[in-house]
Amino acid sequence: MSAAAPGEILRQTLTLCPLPPAPAPPEDVLDGRRVLVINGSDPVRRSVCRAVCRYGGTPVTDPVTDPDATRIDAIIDLTLHGDPEETRPGAWREPMRRTVAALQHVYPDWVTETDARRLHYVAVTAMGGPMGLRPEQDSRPLSGIWAGIAKTLPRELAACQSRVIDLGPVADPGEAIVREMFAGDLLEVGLRYEERLTILPRQSAVDGAPIEMTPADVLLLTGGGRGIGFEIAAEMARGTGCRVIVSGRTRLPGEDTPWLTAGEDEFAELALRAYREREPGEPLPVVRRRIEGMRQVREIYGNLRRAREAGLRIDYHAADVTRAEDLAGLLAAAGPGLSMVVHNAGVDAPTRLPRKTAEEFLRVIEVKVDGFLRLTEALEGRPLRMLCAVGSLTGRYGGMIGQIDYAAANEGLARLAMWTGHSADHPVKSLSWPTWHDLGLITNLGAASRYMTPISVPTGVAAWRAELAHAGSGEIGFVADIGEITPRQLCGITLPSDWEGRTELLTRRFLLGQVVRYGPGTLLETEHRIDGEWAAFLDDVRVAGVRGVPISLLLEYMLAGASWLAPPLGPLLPVAGMRDVWVDAGALAAGGGSAVFHRLVRPDPHSPDWQVRVELSRDGRPFARGTAVFQPEPPPSVIGRGGPPERRARDYLWRPFLTDVDSWTLDDQAGCWSAEVTRTRASDLFTMTSPPRITLPIAHLEAAIATASGRSEVWRLASLDLHEPRGTPARLLLGADGAGQVVDAERRPLVSIGRCRWDDQP
Repeated sequence: MSAAAPGEILRQTLTLCPLPPAPAPPEDVLDGRRVLVINGSDPVRRSVCRAVCRYGGTPVTDPVTDPDATRIDAIIDLTLHGDPEETRPGAWREPMRRTVAALQHVYPDWVTETDARRLHYVAVTAMGGPMGLRPEQDSRPLSGIWAGIAKTLPRELAACQSRVIDLGPVADPGEAIVREMFAGDLLEVGLRYEERLTILPRQSAVDGAPIEMTPADVLLLTGGGRGIGFEIAAEMARGTGCRVIVSGRTRLPGEDTPWLTAGEDEFAELALRAYREREPGEPLPVVRRRIEGMRQVREIYGNLRRAREAGLRIDYHAADVTRAEDLAGLLAAAGPGLSMVVHNAGVDAPTRLPRKTAEEFLRVIEVKVDGFLRLTEALEGRPLRMLCAVGSLTGRYGGMIGQIDYAAANEGLARLAMWTGHSADHPVKSLSWPTWHDLGLITNLGAASRYMTPISVPTGVAAWRAELAHAGSGEIGFVADIGEITPRQLCGITLPSDWEGRTELLTRRFLLGQVVRYGPGTLLETEHRIDGEWAAFLDDVRVAGVRGVPISLLLEYMLAGASWLAPPLGPLLPVAGMRDVWVDAGALAAGGGSAVFHRLVRPDPHSPDWQVRVELSRDGRPFARGTAVFQPEPPPSVIGRGGPPERRARDYLWRPFLTDVDSWTLDDQAGCWSAEVTRTRASDLFTMTSPPRITLPIAHLEAAIATASGRSEVWRLASLDLHEPRGTPARLLLGADGAGQVVDAERRPLVSIGRCRWDDQP
C-alpha cells in the first residue's frame, strides 16, 4: 500500500465511526465448538457462558483441569472487564498470565490449523465502548493491552479470526459478545448501550498551538540513550538549546574500562576472546547477551561523547522506569526547569509465543505500561508543556511474528496515554511509529521491511520535532508503505477515504475474496462471487451467447492469489508473471447474472526456484490453471509477421473488439503487427464508488486472446511477464504465433505475452 509517497510518511489521527447494529448469527453458529472463557468478573463470565450454550457451543473455563479441553475452538478473553481494580501499575499482570497460559495451551493445535472459519480469539476490552477515544467514567484503559494481542495473533496463528470488542454498558454482555464474533470482518468494534462504533484513522497535519522550548527548559527522555530516542534528544538540544536528560537501565562504567573506549576492531577482538575464553558450561546465548549489552553501552557512551563535542547539553542517568525510586531520582536531576517529558523506554525481544516465558512476556509490557503509570504518578502536580508517550504501529495494526507482547505493550501505552490526556491539564500525546531505518528496537530490519517500508532517520526526526513543538492530545500514527499483511489484518482494518493508498488496499481486499483456508507460505483457498449488480465487465463478454467473465480478469485474480504466497525469505517480491496458463472458456458463463468460483494457491514443490500454482474451479471442477513466478524476465523480441491478426469466430466473444481495437498495421521497427487499443478503465469494469485498480491491460490482453489461432474453447498461454515501469498501455504488438507485447506511448514494454492459442492439447 502506498499510504504516502515513497520515502515519506502519512500522519494520521483517530476518530470514531458509527456502525449499524450487528445482525444475529445463526442459532447453531457455535454448534460443536468448545469456547474457552477467561478473565473478567464472575457475572460477565456467566453471561458469556450462557450465550455460548444458547448458540450451541460448550463453554470451558479452565483448559488445564478440564480433561475435555484439549481441543479449544475459540477463546473469549474478558481481560479486565468487571474488574474493580483501579488503573495502577501491575493491575494487569495476573489476568495477562492467564491469557499467556491459554494461548500457549492452544498454540500447538492452532498453529497448524488452516480452516479460516474455525478459530476465534476475542479480546473484550473495558474502556466503556469508545475504545479510549472518549472519556468514560467506567473506563479501564489497561484492558487496551489485550487489543495489541488480538491484532498481532494472526501473524503467528494465521487462521485465527481475532477481534477486539470494547464492551461498555449493554443489556446482555454475553449475547453482545457472541454476536460480534460473527458480525463481519472489522478488527475492532465498540459497544455502549445501543451505540456500535469502530475507529477510523484520518490523515491530518500538525495544527496545535506552538510550544516553545528555551535554554531554561529541561526535557526528560526515558530510554533516550541510544537509537531513535537519542536522535530526537540531540535534535531538541541542538534546535532549542534546552537541557536534555536521557535515561537507560544500565549504569555506565568508568572511562578506564577497556571495552568501553576500544576502537571497533579492538572491540571485535575482545568479543571473539569472550567467546573463546568463556567459563566452562557457560552457554553461548549468555555470552552473546553479554556482548550485546556491552555494545549497547558503547553506543550510549559514543552518543554522549559526540553530544559533548557538539556543545549539546545532554546528560545520562541510569534508571529503571518501573521503579518509583529511580524515577524520583530522574525528576530530582531534572530540577525545577522540567517542562516536557517523553516516555520512550521500551523492550523488544521477538520470539514466537511458545518460546516466551510468562515473565519475559510481562516484562516487555511492564516497561511501556507500568513505566508510564509510574511516570505520571511521579509527575503529579508538576506543570508541563507536554507529556509524550512513544509507541509503535505494532499496537495499532499488529506487529511481526514474535511481537505479540511488544504489540500489547504499545497498544496498552497508547490507550493509557489517551485516558491520561482526557483529564490532564497539559497535552498528552502518544506517537505510534513504523520501523526507523537502522535505528530503534527492531532486531531484524530485513524482516520488518517486508511488513512496512522503514522511514529514514531525518524524516522521523522532523516529524517528531514537529509533534513536540505543537500542542495536542491523543494517538498520532505515522504510516509508511504497507507490504506483507495477513488476510485477517487486511480485511479487519478500516480504510479512510482520504488515504492515498486506500485504492490499493481495497483492491487487495477485493481480489482476496472470502478466505476458506490459509497457511502462510503454504496455502490459500478463497471463494469469489461475481455479481452483475457491480460487475459491468459481464456485459463485455459472451460465452455461447450468455454473459461471462473475461479471461484477462481471471488472470488478474490468479496473479493476486499468488501474491499471498510470495517467497518467504529476503525482500518482499511482487509476482513477476505466469507460466503455462490454460482456461476453459466454456466455464466462464455467468448464468443468472452471477458467477461463483474457488481459487486454490499452493507452492510448486518441484520448482528449483519459488513458484506458485494457481487453480480456479466451479462446483469442484477446475477450469483454469497456471504457475506464478517471482523472478522477472527481460522483454523478449516480438518476431514474425504472418498475416494481419483477425478476430476468430468462437463461443467466447469479447464484444468491445470492434470499437476498442484500431486497424492493424505492419510495424517495421518491431517486425510484427501493431494496433492501438483503447485502454480499459476501472469505471468501465465496475459500477462501484471505489472500484478496484486492475493492473493488467485488460483490453490489450483481450485483443490478443480474440486473435489467437485455433478452434478449441480452451485457451492456452505459454507465458505472461510484467515489466517495470508500469506505464499506461497504448499499443498491442503481435507476432505470427500469437506472442506479443503491450507497450506504452513511448514503446516501452509493459507486458510480454508468450505464445497463446486456442487448443485442447497442452
